Amino acid sequence: MSDLSGQIRSIKHAQEEQATKNQAQVWQMPYVNLSGYPVNQEALLKTKKADWEKLGIVPYLKVGQIIKVATAIQPSPSITNFLKSLFSDSEIEFSLCSRTSLDEALSLYDGYVKAQASHKLQQTKKTGVQFAKMIKKLEDVAINIRKVSTSELLDLVVNGAVITGSSDVHLEPTKNNCRLRFRIDGILKDTATLSSEQYRAILSRIKNLAEIKLDINAKPQDGRFSMTASGKPIDIRVSTMPGPDGENVVMRLLLSESQLLQLKDLDFSPEIFKLIQGAISQPNGMILNTGPTGSGKTTTLYAILSELNKPPVKIITIEDPIEYKIPGIDQTQVDALAGYTFSNALSSAVRQDPDILMVGEIRDTDTAKIALQASLTGHLVLSTLHTNTASGAIPRLLDMGIEPYLLAGSINLIIAQRLVRRICQNCAGKNPKCEVCQGSGYKGRVPIVEALLPSTEFNELITRKASIEEFENKAKALGMKTMLADGMEKVSQGITTKEEIDRVTE
Repeated sequence: MSDLSGQIRSIKHAQEEQATKNQAQVWQMPYVNLSGYPVNQEALLKTKKADWEKLGIVPYLKVGQIIKVATAIQPSPSITNFLKSLFSDSEIEFSLCSRTSLDEALSLYDGYVKAQASHKLQQTKKTGVQFAKMIKKLEDVAINIRKVSTSELLDLVVNGAVITGSSDVHLEPTKNNCRLRFRIDGILKDTATLSSEQYRAILSRIKNLAEIKLDINAKPQDGRFSMTASGKPIDIRVSTMPGPDGENVVMRLLLSESQLLQLKDLDFSPEIFKLIQGAISQPNGMILNTGPTGSGKTTTLYAILSELNKPPVKIITIEDPIEYKIPGIDQTQVDALAGYTFSNALSSAVRQDPDILMVGEIRDTDTAKIALQASLTGHLVLSTLHTNTASGAIPRLLDMGIEPYLLAGSINLIIAQRLVRRICQNCAGKNPKCEVCQGSGYKGRVPIVEALLPSTEFNELITRKASIEEFENKAKALGMKTMLADGMEKVSQGITTKEEIDRVTE
């Protein structure tokens, strides 16, 4: 009998969803089914549950500056005004949903409140100071991993990562256990082994905090959450990927905006620093930063943005994802699934009267064209491109179908960079028992850079779409210091080693 009742409920629910979908077409509104939807926790907890129930609405998704709101009725001016009072800096977009799926989404409210309270309670059990006493070096993470409760496991791992200066945390399940690895100064290091039970516990907590669906493990998911670790506010970006023995998880640790490095703190050589300062002082044109993933491009761009972030200018960034929230800057995040791409986001941003634009990455021809056109019409544009050298950026853009006339005179500066490990200043790389560098001989990283300042002498090469080799030869003839030369200069200064230069340039 219960099976029959369930079937009847399923049929009625399907009929309700179809009727809602039909009504959405009549009202010319988007339709959404909230059943099983990972409703945005931050937006949902903006006000009391009773307010959402009374109005028959629920905010379910945040995309950049847009809040998507599901409603079971046709939205009225009073509903719109209420939402604007809650989300004053955001644009509201309505979607029609069934009453059943709305109620299902609202049922998450109490659970979110409990999870939030639970997380705060768990974090107070051990403070950052206590974790700092437990963890002095990488090996201490493995020693203490068996001593903490499952509810404290994530806090131990994240605090351990922050204390050891890690940028990423990797959870890699195997048939019988789970390998935990930290990426420190660009190098992955085996850190500890978790039991299968510990892996399941930490995975569940990460998914809950990052608002990732718990019941989906056969496809990749992304999310993020924030917590305090070692006394510092940390944003954590989460990526899961299915594997044969469970979901692989990578957590990228991002410092708060107050801890962002300034341009003067990035250890550029004096001549590179001077070139960058000159390029960003221009009112228009494009600055390109090139290099592989993990080469420090984002850090450099954010440092430039911090330098430029002054009251007289308007800055808009288009990112995937937003890594750091910077007060005073309008930031938007692309969402390919929603059709919000770099190119159409950039088209919209240009109409927002900006002085400076930052495009996270030039991935396609449309984005490149719009960015270059913006740089020629009074905007300073910052972006990144995946090429190995500064000289390779212009041929790469030409290969993407960019017309030579758009490139000639539009680019202020092209930076190519890598990150190399810095010789430990405590032991000079000579003490295998050094607690500062964990015996690695290195602590921290420093950029090695080449910077190309395009001049009119490049126009002929651009017009005939010359090869990378020709651009490189011309750049060297005009005095560009190569990345290798910058690196070897840092070797001679005792900052890094030749092995490090070879590791990132070969």
